[in-house]
Amino acid sequence: MSYFSKEFLTWLDTNADLIDQESGPIANQLLKKIAEHDIFKVSVPKEYDGLGGEPTQVVDFLGELAQHSLTASFISWGHRTFIEYILSSDNPYPRQAWLAELFNGERAGGTGLSNAVKFLSDIEELNVTISQEGDDYYLDGRLPWVTNLRSDKFAALFAAGFNDDRQPWIITIPSEAEGLSRSADLEFVSLQGSNTASLTFNHVKLDPNWILSKDAVDFIAQTRPNFLGFQFGLAFGLAQRSLNEVESSLASNRSVLRNEFETTREALLNIQDQLYAGLNDPSYFIDNPRELFQLRIDIVDVVANSLLLELQASGGRSYLKESDSSFIRRWNEGVFLPIVSPSAVQLRHILANQ
Repeated sequence: MSYFSKEFLTWLDTNADLIDQESGPIANQLLKKIAEHDIFKVSVPKEYDGLGGEPTQVVDFLGELAQHSLTASFISWGHRTFIEYILSSDNPYPRQAWLAELFNGERAGGTGLSNAVKFLSDIEELNVTISQEGDDYYLDGRLPWVTNLRSDKFAALFAAGFNDDRQPWIITIPSEAEGLSRSADLEFVSLQGSNTASLTFNHVKLDPNWILSKDAVDFIAQTRPNFLGFQFGLAFGLAQRSLNEVESSLASNRSVLRNEFETTREALLNIQDQLYAGLNDPSYFIDNPRELFQLRIDIVDVVANSLLLELQASGGRSYLKESDSSFIRRWNEGVFLPIVSPSAVQLRHILANQ
């Protein structure tokens, strides 16, 4: 089953290298083009004008995108995860105010929880602080890395803490907020079209409507299975595309790679089966987060093996600048997966400390 039209996938294949290497108009069109397929309504309850369905379907459509462009899959993951968070909140305001714009891509959703994940793992302090002045609250600080901060209209989600012993809060903020500023796009070796930038909070007055939860620890624990589970779509799609390229070469003098190909493909399918079984049970990965973390670590190795097999299967032709295989783009995309938050090292740190 394909979630996207042939016309769109052809357009994406044609522009994938440009989107990977450049910010600009084509990259800024990408989210809206993806949204034209009603894809961000997948696995959203019908009561919110969604299409219903299982969370595994989100992984599936992200995987399909990743076979053509990891940038497209990455921004869609951040956007759909943002939607998941506002669906999970007891606060109805973000759904009422932004959900229609998020569905059609008019507003981009940025999930800036890298800092929160590191904070909860005792790796670093929260970068945004909340201060109280009378009955009002204000935000100050800087998030160094948030994706999907499209320059025309976005909303970002993050954790912010107090200077006392109060629990951190989970907060969303629209790009229109006074005192909020966005940097120029960060310079990446790949995924440049993902509208990734830093956000600075200069005494931003906090609208109570922006607060998703006043207990960040519990909120993240409850929503983490889909946050992290959806992310597997990036890896599944990239690994599958590389393995497809390898398979097409096995009938030639590259047949010596068959055993490694079969082993890697089996590992990919095994991780997929375990992930889908866990996601289909809403409480499983909440109760067993270590299993999810280990799967996330394992899939990084599968992607690396798949890409290395593709390089060996394609040989020197993939290293030519004029090659039409797009291997070098996929190689650079694959390097991103171990460091996307929560990174493989962060997860290893959590497992070691537990």
